[in-house]
Amino acid sequence: MAHLSTSDLNNSSTFPAFWDLPDEYEINDTYFSTTKPRKHWCFLGRVVSSGVLVRLSLEVEDRKGHKILVAFHTNDRGAAFQALCTPGSTIAVLYATQHTFAFSPPGLRIEENSHVKVFPHSLEVMLRTSKKICEKDKVARCEVCGRADGNVKKCARCKTAKYCSKASPFGSVANHHSDNLASGMPDKRMGGA
Repeated sequence: MAHLSTSDLNNSSTFPAFWDLPDEYEINDTYFSTTKPRKHWCFLGRVVSSGVLVRLSLEVEDRKGHKILVAFHTNDRGAAFQALCTPGSTIAVLYATQHTFAFSPPGLRIEENSHVKVFPHSLEVMLRTSKKICEKDKVARCEVCGRADGNVKKCARCKTAKYCSKASPFGSVANHHSDNLASGMPDKRMGGA
């Protein structure tokens, strides 16, 4: 089974701080192509406090220490997240944009429950753990068994696939490349890209 690459939570391009997010009405080529996202991004923040008047409202601190308001304007007014948003937990908001509230400083206006995930771990622990995992992930790994040691080699034909044993790379090198051809992946040896 192939080893999947991990996303680095410390990558500020993919996981931007609040003031690096696009404004909700901004046409920004970095983030949007017309009205659709051009790339994926996710805001991460530590829940400082929460309260409910009409809807769930959170005070959240981003990775740079800026405190912002996160207001749930979902159909359930944030009820699905109320018990999860405890101080110290981490909120992740996919495709977050800066919103200007009428009577508050800018923050995040949540309209889709499906764009939100709350983790019962501190942001600091998640960032530190991500860094450790990404450092470990830089080691070359066999795509068959996942072994990561000094004996991992690259396939001589495609120069990208990695394996740890000449006796059994991908079942056989021929099978590895015939699978690529059958799936439409270019075979570099045959002049593919």
